[in-house]
Amino acid sequence: ACIGLLFLKKGFGDVVMGTVKTMMGYLILSAGTGIIGPPITLLTELVQKGLGVDGVLPLYWVVYSESMAKFGTEAALIFIIGFVVNILLAKFTPWKNLALTVHLQLFWTGFMASVLCSMGFPTMTVIIAGGIISGIYFWIATTISAHYLKPVTTEHCNFVPSAISLVIAGECGRLFKKGGKSTEELSFPASLNWMKDSIIACCMAMMVMNFIFTFVAGADVVRGLAAGVPWVLYVILQSLTFGGGIAVILYGVRMMLAELIPAFSGVAEKILPNAKLGLDYPTVFPYAGTAVMVGFIFSLLGSIVATLIMAFTGFSPVVVPGVQINFFEGALVGVYANAHGGLKNCVLSSFITGFLLQFAVAITFPLTGHLMATGGAYEAMDFNTVGFVVAKVASLFA
Repeated sequence: ACIGLLFLKKGFGDVVMGTVKTMMGYLILSAGTGIIGPPITLLTELVQKGLGVDGVLPLYWVVYSESMAKFGTEAALIFIIGFVVNILLAKFTPWKNLALTVHLQLFWTGFMASVLCSMGFPTMTVIIAGGIISGIYFWIATTISAHYLKPVTTEHCNFVPSAISLVIAGECGRLFKKGGKSTEELSFPASLNWMKDSIIACCMAMMVMNFIFTFVAGADVVRGLAAGVPWVLYVILQSLTFGGGIAVILYGVRMMLAELIPAFSGVAEKILPNAKLGLDYPTVFPYAGTAVMVGFIFSLLGSIVATLIMAFTGFSPVVVPGVQINFFEGALVGVYANAHGGLKNCVLSSFITGFLLQFAVAITFPLTGHLMATGGAYEAMDFNTVGFVVAKVASLFA
């Protein structure tokens, strides 16, 4: 933020405010990760004791906090190099797409830093190689998004680590006739409107999963963690705490982004005018509100089915639905899929991506080095497909 504001020749006061608010936003984000720690511990314990297997929860905040604590410098420098590489590719190729979803880009570079550093590469190799890989990925992901978003809007695109899911949504649309029934022709009852709030949806889904796995594992497992609090009340409180922690994290993210995005978008506009900017998940939600809800529901359903298959077949590790990613990635897939095949494609693509995500996380998890100790994983599809390929190739040279 400081570099971007200085580049834009902002006044001393603006530079100080922008830099300090970015730092405060990160500290608030970090505090939120501490809040959601106990609820995640509860669910992980219930899965492990109830199913007799290792449980993994795909959730950014736990692993991102661990990545930045150990390799924050490397992640930041990878981000800067990646940003420059993305600008160069957008400037000198026909595809003028620039990723500008800073927190998701930092998630990606934190993942790159963690994986490459855990393999023992020298720091300079990690920074340069990670930066080049990240910059190419940022550019390709936004270009994929721009291609499949054309039926919706050409004003912008998305940068989200879900490009593989967008390819699935777009290509599955070929199975259905153009002009099929749109999700927006449906009407949902008002009683389901609460599902449009991502925090409430995550909180309620976490509560349902906690109670399901409590009955599988037995209430004694909860009593062992509850320190005298009645087990039913403890489950409810931990589920609500999870939602509260997510709310704190998002407040910190918004504070950080409020300073980072203007700084970097200003740099981008000076160097690369007329570029199409890759923005966050929710920027396309208003184009198909019902598709958002349908996508979330069927993404979550697909993940639940995959988790049950893992549990009953002895597959390890068992990946518990992350819920947050089912909301954001499922909703995004819903909007894109609806544009490329209507309601049927929205249902099919959301279910497929939610289902595949669980197995993708499971096969990538053993390659994440020190992050495995957290019991968490980077949650979106690209971390566990593109990231898996990068990690496997890097392991050949480690």
